[in-house]
Amino acid sequence: MKKNILFLVFCCINILVYAQSSSYKYLGAEVNSPSSVCVSLKIFAEKKKSVEQEAKCAALRIILFDGLPGTIYNKPLLKQGTIAFRENEEFFNDLFNNRLSDVVKTAVMESKFKKAEKGEKSTLYTVEVNYIQLKKELEINKIKKQLSL
Repeated sequence: MKKNILFLVFCCINILVYAQSSSYKYLGAEVNSPSSVCVSLKIFAEKKKSVEQEAKCAALRIILFDGLPGTIYNKPLLKQGTIAFRENEEFFNDLFNNRLSDVVKTAVMESKFKKAEKGEKSTLYTVEVNYIQLKKELEINKIKKQLSL
């Protein structure tokens, strides 16, 4: 019984880490419409196979926890940051691992996947995110309170 519980805990931690494992550098953002924003970023990863998934997750992390300087969405969606992430781990695991297509419209590799600093490999990505849909998901799941007039 204890082995099964430990195995499940390990699997849950492993899933979370997979969706959050690569580092990235935010390059800029452009608002396409009131509901859509394109995030430009540089992704550092070891394997080309996982770089698109990592780019999508990084774009969401930027919007959720950092905000998009120079746009109307310059403030992060979640002011409480990583506290909200820890308190709603199940929601974020599901979002990052199973439901990215609900909020990410497109992810386009803008450069070749090549060696960067310190022997890592990197590439440039532009990820289009449905900002309004992401915000609605947070409100529906009571992670972000809906603002009323």
